[in-house]
Amino acid sequence: MASPRTQFYHAAVEIDGALKGTERCIRRAEGVSLIVGPPGTGKSLLLLKLTEQVRDDFDVALLTGASICTRRALWQAIMAAIGEPFRGIDETDLRIAIVERIRGLAAAGSGLVILVDEAHTLPTRLIEELRLLTNVPTPLPAVHIVLAGSTRLDEMLGGARMASLAQRVAVRGYLEPLDHAETMAYLRTQVRAAGREWDQLFAAGSDDAVYRVTEGVPRLINQVCDQALVLVADSDRLVTPADIATAWREIQRLPAPPGLESRPEPEQPSITTSFSTSDDFESDLGGDGFGVIEFGAEDGGLFGLDSAQEPEAEELEPLETPSTDPWGGPDVELVFDGSQDPFAEFFAQEERLAERYVVDGPDDFRDCRHVTSREGQSLGRILATFGCEDDAGPVEPSQPDRDQQQPAGETAAAEDAPDQSPVAVADSSADEIDDSDMVVIEEDLHDDTGDASATVFTVRPSDYRSLFTRLRRGNK
Repeated sequence: MASPRTQFYHAAVEIDGALKGTERCIRRAEGVSLIVGPPGTGKSLLLLKLTEQVRDDFDVALLTGASICTRRALWQAIMAAIGEPFRGIDETDLRIAIVERIRGLAAAGSGLVILVDEAHTLPTRLIEELRLLTNVPTPLPAVHIVLAGSTRLDEMLGGARMASLAQRVAVRGYLEPLDHAETMAYLRTQVRAAGREWDQLFAAGSDDAVYRVTEGVPRLINQVCDQALVLVADSDRLVTPADIATAWREIQRLPAPPGLESRPEPEQPSITTSFSTSDDFESDLGGDGFGVIEFGAEDGGLFGLDSAQEPEAEELEPLETPSTDPWGGPDVELVFDGSQDPFAEFFAQEERLAERYVVDGPDDFRDCRHVTSREGQSLGRILATFGCEDDAGPVEPSQPDRDQQQPAGETAAAEDAPDQSPVAVADSSADEIDDSDMVVIEEDLHDDTGDASATVFTVRPSDYRSLFTRLRRGNK
């Protein structure tokens, strides 16, 4: 099977050393353990074997990094692995529940072991979340983390962002493919675990053939040997090196190594084509109107014809080869005009757009076109009234005689003139606009507190807060 099974565990030198070192690191609370190896070398099998050995003393959460991409998914996976409820709980409550579980385990002298398979696919922010779990304050360290992945995991821990976790790594186990001697022992261990002996199933030299095609990768060894046994299942014979090469070619679609020939393929019969012919060829191919042409005949020539009947091939004139080598010709020097160098161009400082709208005073709008409206004209009349006040009181602006009014065209031109005052072009209907609800605030006037009917009040900066309160009282 492609999935690992602990009953077929083979205690090779490297994997067994990594297993013992990781278990010691967990029981002595030394820190984080790291298992690195290429695909098929037994990382998942090591984690399963480690789970069996420590589950009696610790709560174990075996995770797969490829299926976790968020913090909430990480906390849910841990809670599900240790048998705690995890559905319908938000991220904060999940983390609090895990911390409480860790403290409870620490009080009982136990702890939580988190094993992460395919850890190189886990986002770095989630690896940092696992590291933060080791900082939970307990009398003794109660969180033990084991990360297993490819060589990319080792490269990730070498980055500056992972320096804090890399300093906590206490055990590093590196798995490699088996050498020749370990491959021979591994083959016999696997066959013995299945209840048979190697010599009862495989012929001499088959073990060497397995090592040559798989290069000692345990997963490939299992696949090739299983496929070879399937090939000879219908016949009562042993598996030969040729069967190993055939099994390798069927699984990997790759040729076998030189010197290891596979079983010869059965010869395919020659392909013949029958077709109806016209009356002109009946005399040559037979009276029944059908003929047989064998493609690829050694002495038939083109379409089964004799060499004398074959059309003569036209002799092609050989192509003229260049007399000089294009790569060995004269050197070509490209000269550019220095005046056209784009990098030598002087770039002027860009003008800031904000400076275009800096206004020093009302004279800056002298040359701008004035836009007028009925409301604007009414407001202009009121402003002109305040500007013409004297001791005699406000002066009403004079209205032009109806007979002396300008024509419509001239009035429109006056409205468009930039220096024309809006009061001069005010519409006579502006007098009918009700401005009784208008409030005028001036800070340079003195309030006459004795006049109860006053509509203009003096407001100082400190009085803006109670302005509208005073106005409401005046209206009452």
